[in-house]
Amino acid sequence: MKTLRKRALTVAVTALVAGVMSAPAHAYVMASSVVEMTNFQIKDATGAVLDYSNDFSSLTFTSSADQSAALTGYATLDNDSTNAPIDFAPICLGAACNPILPNNSFPHLAAPPASGNYVAADQQEFGAPIANLPGFGLGATVASGSYVGLDTGLEVAGSANSNNNLNSSFIFATNNSQALTFTFDVDAYLQVAVSAFPSETFPAFATASYQMDFSIRNLSTNKVVWTYAPDLFNNGVKTLSLNAPLPQAVESIEQTGVVVSFASGLTPVLNAGTLYQLSARIQTNADAARVPEPAVLSLLGLGLGLLGLGAARRSRKA
Repeated sequence: MKTLRKRALTVAVTALVAGVMSAPAHAYVMASSVVEMTNFQIKDATGAVLDYSNDFSSLTFTSSADQSAALTGYATLDNDSTNAPIDFAPICLGAACNPILPNNSFPHLAAPPASGNYVAADQQEFGAPIANLPGFGLGATVASGSYVGLDTGLEVAGSANSNNNLNSSFIFATNNSQALTFTFDVDAYLQVAVSAFPSETFPAFATASYQMDFSIRNLSTNKVVWTYAPDLFNNGVKTLSLNAPLPQAVESIEQTGVVVSFASGLTPVLNAGTLYQLSARIQTNADAARVPEPAVLSLLGLGLGLLGLGAARRSRKA
């Protein structure tokens, strides 16, 4: 009788462990972060666009950018550049790459995504915020998109991460002491979503975020004299996150809906002949993950513990 009970326990625990180890994931989880800033211009207090030929005694421009894509089961992809203007080709990992991200398209993806796991990123920069800068048209555009999704093909816990960073810098001195203002248009979209699926084994997590800010530093005193971080959705939201208690379906979206115009307001008066550094940063991030539930891990640990205990007892008897 004891032998039969031991065998029954071993079979039950083995079935429990096998079930936990082989149970497939069924729900998708996704995150998207897109920011497109267009028609960026630097103007004086009267609203006139600054002119490279007439308004500056000194002007240099640099730009640096990087992007990365990481997906469980794939080698991480990275790009970086300091050659302005920056226009990365999209990077993508996973089975659903092709329909996700055509070059310089920056789509607003709708749930559910294309079937398969993916992580994608794209970034583009062109134009100038001042008039008559050699080689650049007036009106700078900077676009950044980060996308991740984990779909039914993922049989175990996994994660996807996409990041885009762009930093632009103008070092300049103007011919006249004056205050400046910055105008631009923005189309922005943040989304996190997870589907409902009663047999889901792994809870899902998703985060989408953006960052956009400007600053001016007086290089003579090394002090920041002005900062500006526009509120793209007019509600203070810069990050969307979900911790989905599956099998509940969850989706959260923040979007401008249309192209929205922004004006920074006037900076302090910048002294003629003094060197200043204008720094502009745009960043998009998207993360998604599916991890085993604590209860599943506890059952798995219990099952492995019972099997180990039985093996130890058999060893002592032998």
